[in-house]
Amino acid sequence: MTWRQWFNGALKRSYGIFGEGVEYSFLHVDDKIAYMRVNYADKDIFASSISTYISTEDLIGAPLTVTILQESSSLKLLEITEHDRIWLKRAVEEEEDDSKCT
Repeated sequence: MTWRQWFNGALKRSYGIFGEGVEYSFLHVDDKIAYMRVNYADKDIFASSISTYISTEDLIGAPLTVTILQESSSLKLLEITEHDRIWLKRAVEEEEDDSKCT
């Protein structure tokens, strides 16, 4: 089971077609930790979906749950390890470039 399959399943189970419409992206995936970007308007839907969802055993042989470790309104406020600085720097630069275009 991929991270995307798990998140899509959680959103669909919790909110049906409205959950499927929640946009999110992966900033970085490192083994058992995924850094996600979610629109501010969808953050509560996303958080409640993944906090309450337990996947079935069908796809992976055992139930799987996910916990939110951090939530931040700015990438610059994320608490990261030293080896995460490269991808975070790139994500911050992309966010700044995107904000210049609007």
